[in-house]
Amino acid sequence: MKLRTVGPYLLLVPPAVALVLLADQFPSPMPVHWDGAGHPNGFFPHTALALAFPLLLLGGVLLLFDGIVAGGARVGPPAMTEGVRRLLAPIRWVLGLMATPAAFAPLWGPTPVLALAGVMVVVLGVQIARAPRMAPASAEDWRGGLFYVNAADPRLLVPKRSGIGWTFNFARPVAWLVLALLLLFPLAMVALAAVASLSR
Repeated sequence: MKLRTVGPYLLLVPPAVALVLLADQFPSPMPVHWDGAGHPNGFFPHTALALAFPLLLLGGVLLLFDGIVAGGARVGPPAMTEGVRRLLAPIRWVLGLMATPAAFAPLWGPTPVLALAGVMVVVLGVQIARAPRMAPASAEDWRGGLFYVNAADPRLLVPKRSGIGWTFNFARPVAWLVLALLLLFPLAMVALAAVASLSR
């Protein structure tokens, strides 16, 4: 198995070990959200699940990306699969690098996470700009010129109509599931932080 495949997952191991060894040093409750001045205003209880949550989340995102690539390899053209793999490769590494600052944010504060989030934005911009231009699907498969819907196309990801980057095939139910998770996760985090704050 190639390093580019397992490397981002290996970056999750050191913070996981450190969490086990240093769990007693985390405050109770743990700050998980900060205001614009850097003062904590959202908290989680000091539990094993709360400690492990950032690593579980990042590992889940990595698995999602790898699942997208694996699914594309089965049903899509090789050029598309390789293009998606190259698009996601540096993004996967940045996600792996975010594991340590995300896991230790209750101790270190939000600055390291925000710094790597800025790196992620830059990497995303560069990767989208470098994405190979591929022939877009026919115009009748696009709704409003923005949403690709083609039940006969087994691919989850397709080239954007502009030819730069990719978008979901919204005829695939999993596309709606992934979109819902991406939209609901921030709301769920805010709700959990509010509940944790009220329970103090």
